[in-house]
Amino acid sequence: MNKQSLLLHNNKIIIFTTTTILFLLFVLPVVMLIPIKMVPANDQPGYGDMGRVSVYGLRQFTQEFLSTDTNLMAIGTTIKNPNLKNKKIIKFNLYDEKNNLIREVKLNGFNIGDGDFVKFVFEPVPDSSQKKYNFTISSPEAGEEEILELFLIGPTDTVLDYSYDDETKLGGIPMVTFHKPDSRWETVKLVYLNLFSKLLSLDSRRI
Repeated sequence: MNKQSLLLHNNKIIIFTTTTILFLLFVLPVVMLIPIKMVPANDQPGYGDMGRVSVYGLRQFTQEFLSTDTNLMAIGTTIKNPNLKNKKIIKFNLYDEKNNLIREVKLNGFNIGDGDFVKFVFEPVPDSSQKKYNFTISSPEAGEEEILELFLIGPTDTVLDYSYDDETKLGGIPMVTFHKPDSRWETVKLVYLNLFSKLLSLDSRRI
């Protein structure tokens, strides 16, 4: 192989490698992201050191929070199911600012592990941006030996206050709200914006 042929061969390898890298970085993720039906509005806050509350029987948990985007369609949080004993129905009820019940979700404790991140998914709430909501988590058929435990944190911009055992306090559970984008391409845009913001955050910490 002469020098010119070798140079041409090397150029082809460089072009192929560059094209493959660009495809893996930009095109493939777009194809994979299109089926995504919802995106998180925030990262899950750390658990903190404020303890936990037990949910069972008549002891339900109520959380007030702020939705920061439209089309609210899921709430996610970490739930402990100690020794996997709770195999009863877990109820999630979502209420608007006027305390009207607007969404209901039922899960089975059989499907929840000890420390799983659990999503309560429901039909999107269209006009949910910058509005306050309340939700309750309960397991009315569970006994004291079938408790579920929720972690507690202090108040944030979106986690406002909670009620438990006839007391209302600031803060609540480390939760994530999920929202349905207006289009699939909106999903791709939001995910990339979130990725780039995290990369910029990491760079700023290194400085």
